[in-house]
Amino acid sequence: MMTQSPELVRVVDALHTMLAVAVTEGLEKLPAERELAERLDVSRNMLRRALEVLESEGVIVRSPGRGGGAFVTAVTDSAPVPPALFDVQARKLERDLNAIKGIPQMLAEQGFEATTRTLAESVEPASSGIAAALGLQPGAPVISLLRLRLADGNPLSLERMFLDSERFPDLLDHSPIGSLYALLQTEYGVTVVTAEEHVEVVEASRQVAQLLDIKPRAPLLALRRVSRRDDGTPVEASIDLFRPELTRLIVRTLVDDH
Repeated sequence: MMTQSPELVRVVDALHTMLAVAVTEGLEKLPAERELAERLDVSRNMLRRALEVLESEGVIVRSPGRGGGAFVTAVTDSAPVPPALFDVQARKLERDLNAIKGIPQMLAEQGFEATTRTLAESVEPASSGIAAALGLQPGAPVISLLRLRLADGNPLSLERMFLDSERFPDLLDHSPIGSLYALLQTEYGVTVVTAEEHVEVVEASRQVAQLLDIKPRAPLLALRRVSRRDDGTPVEASIDLFRPELTRLIVRTLVDDH
């Protein structure tokens, strides 16, 4: 096997990360070569060599011509194959929408063994939607985390999270595989006190389905969240995809006598 140069290894690793991150967006195709080369700051020749490596691994298929490109064929090695399905009679995680808690804490309190697998982590330019949620300018650097949550060793949810990288510059050095809220409080003195969540039902893309061990297009509970400090400053924006047959949402409402 031919030895890869450090630059080629860097580009291949970056492409693997892009493939792993794409699982929550349902992408079937990588951006065009020109855009990839600009984003990775490499020559087109170096990019093509890296794409050849990915194609030899079987994670993409390249198609020439108009409408062609690099098509995703499999989840990369950074996204491990999930364990078996929960038993039909298994307990459900009770997700209390009135409480601000991390998934690991919820699982532990309900007697599950909680495990987190980080599938991808990077610093990237904020999209207009993420920038608006975090109170930043579009293109500002944000930390992106993609994590798989497991309960008793089985896949439960997939989480994509964004934070301001200037506010938390060395966050990735702390290997945030547990509760992010606990880490922010311990390391940065930042306490999340409010969170706004929007719940909807979405279909699982092929990549998400493989990670959560379900069928493609199966329904998922999508929880989009923006959490804030006591002064209203946004802390994180995220989307969690839960397997609905394993999750029970709880909402407590006060009766308005007026």
